[in-house]
Amino acid sequence: MRTAVLITNYNNGPWIKACVDSALAQTLLPDEVIVYDDGSTDDSLSLLRAYGERITLLEGIHDYTRSGRASAAAGLVAAFSASSATHIYLLDGDDTYLPTHLAAYEGVWATRPEAVAVQGPMLMTDGSGQPPVLYHDFFRHDPDILGAIYRSHRTDCFYLASALAFNRVFLDSAMPLLLRNSLGCSSDNFLFFHALFHGPTLSVPEPQTVYRARPNSLSDQNGLRSRLPIHETRFRNNCFNRIAADYGRAPVQAWRNFTYLQQLARLWLPNWITLPLAKFKAARRRRKKG
Repeated sequence: MRTAVLITNYNNGPWIKACVDSALAQTLLPDEVIVYDDGSTDDSLSLLRAYGERITLLEGIHDYTRSGRASAAAGLVAAFSASSATHIYLLDGDDTYLPTHLAAYEGVWATRPEAVAVQGPMLMTDGSGQPPVLYHDFFRHDPDILGAIYRSHRTDCFYLASALAFNRVFLDSAMPLLLRNSLGCSSDNFLFFHALFHGPTLSVPEPQTVYRARPNSLSDQNGLRSRLPIHETRFRNNCFNRIAADYGRAPVQAWRNFTYLQQLARLWLPNWITLPLAKFKAARRRRKKG
């Protein structure tokens, strides 16, 4: 299987070199590293041009009339169009891969070659490079994620873009939809929700991605994390339900999601009521881990 790492970048000068270097330093080298730069105004382009033929560099022009999400989607589609690989790995310009990222994902893919997507837990850091902390959600490792969504009515079922990889056959059909996306979903959200209805999705057990959460990033400006948690849930549910409807599947119902009910309680009820609910949820999570 040929592999490609698609990197999308806009003004990530302080981190783009570490990002690209991490893709080029894999124990299982990718066949293609394609970087789409969306007209950066910092030193990103000079740093990227220095890689020469080691990467395929696509130099775009930033469109100030469209949202950050739309720009990111257009960049991803352009990078994908320049690729010929079978397995497509996503990587944001301020994140990095651990050296075994591709090897771990391909190892899991080998067990189910028909899988549409593979994802995995992340190490979370920030703009200052603080020691990363593990972000692992057992729900996202369910062997039947779509079934788990309908059982729990939770839709936070995917890790972020840099922890996702997709089969090309699926992306060939999904990328035109992404370019015409009218839901306002982020690219990772949109693609993973569609993937759920195309076939199995798998997960690696250990983190292989370092995600950088920082102020003024695309995620903070335009993504779910710019909203209160309850608004995140509503927005994500709406995206899922509208995509599910395209496949003739039932919607999720927020009132059946324990997390959503807890978010409502935090918003409207006093602490002496919400604190026991939080303790109950934490105890239930510990029992699942045990």
